[in-house]
Amino acid sequence: MKSVFFKISCIFFLTILPLRLLSQVIIDVKINDINDTVLYLVKYKSDKTQIIIDSSSISSDKKTFKNHQKYDEGIYILADSKQNPLFEILIGKDQKFSIYVEDLMELNSYKVKGSKETSDYFKIHSRTFLDKLHIKALENEMEYFPDNAKKIDSIKRELYEYQESMLSKDKSSFLNTYIKFIEESPTNQYFDLPLCDTRILNSRLLKNKLDVYFNNYMSDQNAEAICQNIDNLISKTNDCHTVRDYILWYLYSKYFNNDLIYIHLSDNYFSRLEINNLTQNIRNEIVKRADVLRNITIGSISPTFTYTNDEGNKIDLSEINAKNIVLFFYKPDCQKCIREKRILGLIKNRQKDLTILYINISEDNYSNVSQDIINQYDIATTPTIYVLDNDKRIIAKNIKAEEIEFHIIKR
Repeated sequence: MKSVFFKISCIFFLTILPLRLLSQVIIDVKINDINDTVLYLVKYKSDKTQIIIDSSSISSDKKTFKNHQKYDEGIYILADSKQNPLFEILIGKDQKFSIYVEDLMELNSYKVKGSKETSDYFKIHSRTFLDKLHIKALENEMEYFPDNAKKIDSIKRELYEYQESMLSKDKSSFLNTYIKFIEESPTNQYFDLPLCDTRILNSRLLKNKLDVYFNNYMSDQNAEAICQNIDNLISKTNDCHTVRDYILWYLYSKYFNNDLIYIHLSDNYFSRLEINNLTQNIRNEIVKRADVLRNITIGSISPTFTYTNDEGNKIDLSEINAKNIVLFFYKPDCQKCIREKRILGLIKNRQKDLTILYINISEDNYSNVSQDIINQYDIATTPTIYVLDNDKRIIAKNIKAEEIEFHIIKR
């Protein structure tokens, strides 16, 4: 009898228990001057894609996100009814909170109750954003006010100290990871970060960090130095393959057209490791392309070939004697090719010792230009230009027509 009474009591209790108490997530949002009937919560998925994970319900004049299961911790986008981004928000351990935004353009007007982690995120985000704007303004005036350098150093130092002061006592807090990723770091300590915190993949934090490092710090480094830095970075992710794999695919995409780095990535990682989304067919293609690139790196002797030109003449590269040779791979219906052809004509008038081979690789011309030539030279797009010296050694490749003379003169 007691058992039956207990079951009835439980059913009654669950029936009348407010749904808010059963929810693991309750995020109330009120944005001044936004009258949309719905808001969307959008999640980064390894940065590359954004997916809508939830939509709000209307509760009086505010929007509410409710869920029986907690969201993955990370940086989310709040979007309007047309799915236009409004602002980013950190969702950490505390997922029952409210946020009021008086002015979307004024970060200091974002008020959060119920989650110190999310509240501190907006404070840090606001301070960092404003200080970086100030630094940018001072940098633009450096030519006229050299003393701005001292002001910039002072702002950076104070910003770093502020960010450090906002670190949570909870060492596992995602806010701490966020702070570490946005802090200014010396080049030699740039990746002394919590890289194995997979929550960074629910944000743009890792992508932004990689972009700054490889676009800025590594932009003037040679391929050997970049490969060494890649190896150092990957070694820091040996215990977290999800992050390692993301970084490897990022580097694969970034250095797809850099022969030496592509070969290094293939030989040391893609040919050896089990990597997320790397099928055997894709692995084989990467290794195959790396083998092709070994024969056409800068400084290599250009692979020989024969083809029939548009005038019907058979051309053998090995029989061409010229101080410099340009291989111009094109398609007749390619507008960019037409423009480059005009520039090549002007260059030919100035460079008398230059021979230009126009190689039509359109499908209609496969009887005159074999697929083997396209494969040998790794032709993926048109136009593609190679510059050879008198020994038919490759001195430049994948450049624009207007850059040809620079490489000839430099040699």
